[in-house]
Amino acid sequence: MEKILVGIDGSEHSRRALAEAIKIAKKFEAEITVVNVFYPAPTPSAHEFSHKILEDAKVVLEHEKVKYKLISVTDTNPSKVIISMAREGKFDLVVVGSKGVGAAHSLFLGSHCNRISCESPANVLIVR
Repeated sequence: MEKILVGIDGSEHSRRALAEAIKIAKKFEAEITVVNVFYPAPTPSAHEFSHKILEDAKVVLEHEKVKYKLISVTDTNPSKVIISMAREGKFDLVVVGSKGVGAAHSLFLGSHCNRISCESPANVLIVR
């Protein structure tokens, strides 16, 4: 295992997903790519929130001494972005939290982690 993709959104579940990915990355000396997909907004607040989420992840990753990349993507469909990244980047593992900041929203549109687990070309770890 060389490449791990982690989707984070600032929720407690995504922080746990990052922690699990770090454990795995250390065991296999893998690189972690952390992605935050945020909705386009007319104000800079969404971009600032994404930046803060990635900065928090960076602090943890540097403390744990894990190789990493941070990516911020503006899109309305996080699961589609993560699936595309997993395919195009040839990741070995995708790690996501079971619920995110949009958990209530997902009741109407379908769970992002469910879609990722069904459509990802890589193995998927869903963290509770």
